[in-house]
Amino acid sequence: MCPTTADVPQETLRAAQKQVEEIARELGKVDRQGPFWASLRESGLSLEVHRWKFKFDVGGDALVLAQVDPLPSQTPDVSSFDRSS
Repeated sequence: MCPTTADVPQETLRAAQKQVEEIARELGKVDRQGPFWASLRESGLSLEVHRWKFKFDVGGDALVLAQVDPLPSQTPDVSSFDRSS
């Protein structure tokens, strides 16, 4: 992985690596000249694992980790509370 993974827990990195390996195996079965790979090269790929978001770019036929960010905490929407109580 890349230096941006320094703050990511090891358990999360292992789970992400396992998922990326599985995705890569399946991507190997898809025609690299087809529209799916064209879209993947244009848009990249995002993967969410254990409250972390991994963003991959496609370099040639390889997934390249470009960015890792923690997902924001889920906080309740204040506007959804009943204020009549």
